[in-house]
Amino acid sequence: MKKLLASDVDGTLYVNQKIDEKSLEGIKKFREDGNVFLLCTGRNFGGVKHLFEEYDIEVDGFVLCNGAIVLNKDFEAIHNENIDDKTIKSLFEEAKDKSEYNFYFADGENLYIIDGYNTHPIISSADLSSKMNIIRINETEFYENNYCANIVGIDIKDECVNKAENKKLDIENKFKDNVSVYRNLSFIDIVPKNTSKGEGISKVLESYGVKEENVFVIGDSWNDLSMFEKYNNSYTFTYSEDDLKKHANNIVNTFYDGLNHMMK
Repeated sequence: MKKLLASDVDGTLYVNQKIDEKSLEGIKKFREDGNVFLLCTGRNFGGVKHLFEEYDIEVDGFVLCNGAIVLNKDFEAIHNENIDDKTIKSLFEEAKDKSEYNFYFADGENLYIIDGYNTHPIISSADLSSKMNIIRINETEFYENNYCANIVGIDIKDECVNKAENKKLDIENKFKDNVSVYRNLSFIDIVPKNTSKGEGISKVLESYGVKEENVFVIGDSWNDLSMFEKYNNSYTFTYSEDDLKKHANNIVNTFYDGLNHMMK
C-alpha cells in the first residue's frame, strides 16, 4: 500500500532554520519503502532549492506557493497559476504603510522586494538573498513594469496576530473575486483564487498511483488547513495555534514523531 506524505516546510520540517537529522533519515526510509514524499509550502522553488544544497534530501514533487505551482520530481510544471500585475499593484496599495507592513511577491524562481517596503531581518539578510533569489526593485520600477506572481505576501511588523487576522479579512473582502488568502501567525499569504495546498496535492495523486485514503499531511499553520480538510490522515503540532489543532486528527511534538506514527 503506497503512501504519500505532503509536508509543510517552515515550522514543520524546517524548524529554527534547520532540518533535524532524524527527520532526514526518516524521510529516506519512508521513500525507500516505496512511498512518495512531497514538499508542500508557501515558498517558491527559489525558496526551497537551497535545502538540496544544505541537506541530503530527495523529494518526489513540490506543491509551491500554497498550490499555485505544482512540480513533479523532475521539476517539470504540472500546474502554474498567476496573480496579474493589476492585482499585485492593488495589493501593494493595501500594504503601503512602512510602519505597519512588510510586502513582497514571488514567481516560481524569484522573490521581489520593493525598496523600503520590506525590512524583515531574515529576508533582508545577505545570506538569504543569495539562497532565495531575492530581487530588489525600487518603487518607480515597480509601477513602470509589469509583473506576475504566484504568491503575494504581507506581514505585520510588530508580529501582532490579531492585526494580521483583521488584515486578512479585509483583503478577502476587497479581493474576493481574484485571490484566496491565508494567515500564518502574523504573515498573510495571497494566492490566485481557489488555490490551496489541498488542491495542489490532488493534482499529483494519479501520477503517483496513490489513493486519497493513503495521503498523509502535516503542517503547522492556517495555509495547511486545506490539507487537513481534504485528507483524513492529518497531523499538526503541540505548538500550533489552538484553533488550528481542532482541524487535524493527530497532534505530535515534532515532524519526526509524526513520520514515525505514519510509518507504523
